[in-house]
Amino acid sequence: MNTTIFYYSGTGNSLSVAKNLANKLDGQYVNISKYLNANSQVITSDAVGFVFPCYAYSYPKVLNTLIKKIKFSSMPRYVFAIITYGSTFGRTGMKFIKQLKKNGFKTDYMTGILMPENYIAIFRPDSASVIDTKLANAKVRIEQISDDIKNQVQYIERHSKPLDYIKTSIVSTIFNGFLHFSHIFFKAKKSCSSCEICVKVCPVDNIVMKNGKPKWGRHCTQCMACLNWCPKKCIDYTPITKKRSRYTNPDIELKELI
Repeated sequence: MNTTIFYYSGTGNSLSVAKNLANKLDGQYVNISKYLNANSQVITSDAVGFVFPCYAYSYPKVLNTLIKKIKFSSMPRYVFAIITYGSTFGRTGMKFIKQLKKNGFKTDYMTGILMPENYIAIFRPDSASVIDTKLANAKVRIEQISDDIKNQVQYIERHSKPLDYIKTSIVSTIFNGFLHFSHIFFKAKKSCSSCEICVKVCPVDNIVMKNGKPKWGRHCTQCMACLNWCPKKCIDYTPITKKRSRYTNPDIELKELI
């Protein structure tokens, strides 16, 4: 079964999952942002997957653009979605499936994979031992999921508790509204060397250099790639992150995200 996996990733968690799944399925993995910025090629795959992180119990809005612009020679026979998350993903999957349905896609498989925490703007990064455990468990999950996809298993992981609805309907709405103002909370220290890595890793081209320092725009998705990949750790998001360690997926090299 010819497979194409679209991924969106900031610190590398979702890229790692997409890359490993593609290897096990003998498929290809495609950066969503690069696909949209290039002359979008026609996809001829029998199976199409989407791998993306959970942001405030919802999914990155760039996926809405992808769904509308993606080009197929014919509709894929099998569609799956894999969500990477740090604690829980609420109704993220069901919300994404609903959006897919609006655009003519029937989702056959949806589940999540617990990954190391990377949203250090609010949460403390996981300890080294927790990171190791989560990554080891994630590899097991990827094996299970790849087998399911190969066998075209029909499965939707449902989260239907009242708190799941509250998180995805209310928290994500507030979060997405806040994104328009989030640029004012990023700051680069004087130690910034103008290496421009933050510009290069931003998946939505939201950062430009001005007078040798990064300047953030209004299209941030809060992936925290700029902050976590900065080699000098000189980017902060509010004073909360000043003393917190950074996280990038150890299986992913910087050049893979640039």
